[in-house]
Amino acid sequence: MKRIISLAPSATEILFFLGLGERVAGVTEQCDFPGKTSEIEKIGSFMYPDAEKIASLKPDLVVACGEIHERFQNEFKNKKIPVFTLSPRTVEDILQDMEKLACLNGQIDLKNSPVGLLRKRLEDIERDTQDNPPPRVFRLMGESPMSTPTPGSYQYHAIIRAGGEPMNIHTTQEAYAQVTLREVVAFDPQVIITCGGNRDQEPKKRCTGCRLKNPPCQRVIDDMKAWKGWEKISAVKNENVLPLPCDLICRPGPRLVTGIMRMAKFINLCG
Repeated sequence: MKRIISLAPSATEILFFLGLGERVAGVTEQCDFPGKTSEIEKIGSFMYPDAEKIASLKPDLVVACGEIHERFQNEFKNKKIPVFTLSPRTVEDILQDMEKLACLNGQIDLKNSPVGLLRKRLEDIERDTQDNPPPRVFRLMGESPMSTPTPGSYQYHAIIRAGGEPMNIHTTQEAYAQVTLREVVAFDPQVIITCGGNRDQEPKKRCTGCRLKNPPCQRVIDDMKAWKGWEKISAVKNENVLPLPCDLICRPGPRLVTGIMRMAKFINLCG
């Protein structure tokens, strides 16, 4: 595949991670990593890609994301543009999608490929955490309404890979579900994972030794302590709250493994 169009930030990251960056002919306005993406032709937004602009770039392949881009499938088909769709629901799905994309582009030696190295990192994480009892972990996604990943989300499985026990009180096919404070209090998480923080900052229990006067994690903890009802939750009482940069947990790509590693380190510190 000589010319590839990416319709999602995660797809762009995967393509560059696989060493296919020079083949990427178009990306969305939201594709911001790696920095080289700023020099690549923009084909509209993640939610509303410009099919005509994409066709004008004469791609050999378009990399799309699941249901979000499903409505464009027929249009690409009519224009005879091949589409590879990423629809991960687990961490393993992400790895397999990357391997399939690598094979499509002529990469055969998967064991020694970049994806093979990710698998090795995950094996190391799991080996280091397998003997520890998994603490209850709540992934906070938004506050109003409050939601959390379900077993249909790779984020749920990322918590398991990090050695935690994610909250699971819903039987739904959706990747994320709304939850109430009462349900969170009943689950009584020992660790809370939220979005925020610095992508270069390693997790430190209670920010011990952090150079920042008021580090991101302490600000989040202080905020949670002020929320009515949250003072009863073990993770808040013990200050076991980890803000992770969104690009390490909200994007189903190679950097998710770094997010899993940071969660695993923090969970171990909280043990």
